[in-house]
Amino acid sequence: MAQVLFSRNLRLNVALTFWKKRSISELVAYLVRIEDLGVVVDCLPVLTNSLQEEKQYISLGCCVDLLPLVKSLLKSKFEEYIIVGLNWLQAVIKRWWSELSSKTEIINDGNIQILKQQLSGLWEQENHLTLVPGYTGNIAKDVDAYLLQLH
Repeated sequence: MAQVLFSRNLRLNVALTFWKKRSISELVAYLVRIEDLGVVVDCLPVLTNSLQEEKQYISLGCCVDLLPLVKSLLKSKFEEYIIVGLNWLQAVIKRWWSELSSKTEIINDGNIQILKQQLSGLWEQENHLTLVPGYTGNIAKDVDAYLLQLH
């Protein structure tokens, strides 16, 4: 148990170092590389808050890179992991809603197209979360309402 906690603390300290340096792309690359959902669950709420505050720290590309990890969170048996994933999805969708919902055929940023496709594919598999009662289901319904508008 001590080894697990030591390892988790070490990984969180590395993530904190990236955050303090405002090296968000390095933080995201680190999270993707270590594939430790516990660390992702600890770090993602901070990234979610930055998205909600519309700070320029987190690029669209970083959000695209995080999608596979968020997909894993949404498949988790732990409700807290699911909630963290849904909150992040909601923040990403709201942050880039004007670009995502744009009907223009030509989108300059290829990441918008990738994000749109991955969100649709992800939600086709995870839309059952709207049936979960309580807070989790409410967030899932909000995400679902946004994504339905994209079709």
